[in-house]
Amino acid sequence: MLKIMITCGAGFSSSALVTQLNKDANEKNLDVHYEYKPFDFGGIGTDGTVEGVDIVMLCPHLQHEAKKLAAAHPEVPFYVIPTRLYGLMSAEDFMQDAEDAIAGWKETGLNPFTFEGEQVAIRVMRTVSHRKWLAAKNSK
Repeated sequence: MLKIMITCGAGFSSSALVTQLNKDANEKNLDVHYEYKPFDFGGIGTDGTVEGVDIVMLCPHLQHEAKKLAAAHPEVPFYVIPTRLYGLMSAEDFMQDAEDAIAGWKETGLNPFTFEGEQVAIRVMRTVSHRKWLAAKNSK
């Protein structure tokens, strides 16, 4: 089972997102589990606990913290969620981005991992997983 940690500033938006993602994943029988941990208030930004997860996905507004967190925890990939994808809450799209980011991190060692051309999360215009976006782009 793929285990994905999602973190935002205080855990408010990420906790709501994780609730919706787990519900969606269960309905679609996806082999993934989402958990949240706030960045502040004793969360990942202070104690740095990332044990037991395959990837940490940061909410877009934490992009400025990604390099520092990745350097402190090189054993797990970090990935900044594109702004538009964050709002859509599709468990499948999050899972696909996580799988592809993990594979890319293993191949390149880039941490935090970004897909080509997506170094700034707020500028990413896609509303589906990178995998689906590439497939649609290549089919044209």
